[in-house]
Amino acid sequence: HLCRRCLALDGNLGYDSLDMDVPVSPRRVYLGLSALLVLAGIGAAVGLAWAFFYRPELAYQLIALYAMALTGVVMLKSPLWGFRLWLFLIPFSPFLYLDLHLGEGIPDLSYTRVIGGFLLVYVLAQIALGKRKFMVLTFFDLSIFFFVIPLVLSAIRGYYGWLWGLQSVFDAFLMPLIIYFLARQLILRPEDFRALARTLIAITVIIAVAAIVEQATGFAPFRVGYTARIYSGDIRKVASFLGNPAYIGLALAVVAPLTIMLAIEARERSWRALYLAALMVLEAGILATFNRSALAGGFLGPLVFSLINRRLLRYVLPIILIITLLVGVSWGLLVNSSVGNRLGSESPIDYRMKALEYGLNIHKSAPYLGVGWGWFGRLAAQQGFRDNGLDVLPSPHNSYLNFLVAGGYALLGGYLIMIMGLGLTLMVLGWQRRKSRRFFPLYIQAALSSFVAYFVPIVAFDNVYARYANMIFFAIMGGAIAATLAGGSFTDESIPEGSTSAL
Repeated sequence: HLCRRCLALDGNLGYDSLDMDVPVSPRRVYLGLSALLVLAGIGAAVGLAWAFFYRPELAYQLIALYAMALTGVVMLKSPLWGFRLWLFLIPFSPFLYLDLHLGEGIPDLSYTRVIGGFLLVYVLAQIALGKRKFMVLTFFDLSIFFFVIPLVLSAIRGYYGWLWGLQSVFDAFLMPLIIYFLARQLILRPEDFRALARTLIAITVIIAVAAIVEQATGFAPFRVGYTARIYSGDIRKVASFLGNPAYIGLALAVVAPLTIMLAIEARERSWRALYLAALMVLEAGILATFNRSALAGGFLGPLVFSLINRRLLRYVLPIILIITLLVGVSWGLLVNSSVGNRLGSESPIDYRMKALEYGLNIHKSAPYLGVGWGWFGRLAAQQGFRDNGLDVLPSPHNSYLNFLVAGGYALLGGYLIMIMGLGLTLMVLGWQRRKSRRFFPLYIQAALSSFVAYFVPIVAFDNVYARYANMIFFAIMGGAIAATLAGGSFTDESIPEGSTSAL
């Protein structure tokens, strides 16, 4: 009930001061708020329809504002649900007009930045008000600063200026680290990590299907239009959603271990079959990229999982042997086909070796703090290096070389320290929670598999452009660490009876 005091209006009117209790039905309040929301929705739809007919540019901005507002409302209702919705929609944002473009020279208010910033402020406010505990610090959390500080120093000396440099490293590396922090704060129990894993599997399966369809038919509605469309012969250079086969393959490879994790934990055969089907779609999507670094990641993730989880070996090893035999038997046909020409091509390897040579020469001019962010292409071109003869600035095509040139020993060393900090954190958490000397908790097994599937392939391309893959990788790391610290997950020895019969 809502109480209010009715005061006498005026002595001449004959009213005295009265105390009145006016009951207000919660149902009436709910209906009133619902009516306001419906009216607001109708008004927004009418405004959007008008803008589409008379001001199309304004309509696109309204779509972005509506999407951001809707995601923000979901986050206020449930930060974890909003976090998952945000991660799911990020690949669609350039194609569904979810980004606010503010004109040349002004950083865009992209869906990724706005919602990420909003959720970060909201979570920090909850921590400050005592409504949410701050995460338990790990070796990885402390090692992040060794990477971030030299990264920012390199960015402010960027080739296109300090603003471009900071914007570039923010989108590529700082936002993924923010996502790691948010995952650590929002994943409170193992069930939360499973929910996050299902979200990441869902979006990467969509990306994988898009890659398969694009490779098979050339149809690609969610594709960056200016990238090359053909590798060689009839092998397409797929770019649906993420713009490059390597970035697509990396995103799929780091999520693949999550499907194995959920299949192991699944209690019903139908769910187990669904997760294994998702794994096959992801691996087929990786194969559709025809990118060797992606193929390496897609192979290493499940392999590492099977080596850590001994029960998987009896299933994974026969599959590997069968694939090896099939490739060996059909090698004579493959070697003269478009597939064989693509996978056996030596020119990409020659290019990377030459890039390494030029990169090390540039590094000698500024060994400790580097030449600055984005300078490799210009300096290498001045020395006569061109990207396969094309009239474009070359790139290192090696993430570690990129860090070495841009930030010297400080940046590459800081990145390696961060990698070791993350690996050490996973190993220590796993070792402390083992049930026997052979087994780590399941979530740590999945995280270690994603760890290898990420850091090995990036030796062959620049992860600065694999932004979404970076985001979901650090979301996985944050979620796995948080879920393990919040009580852990099933180990191989404590999985309920019957939940591993398919594995």
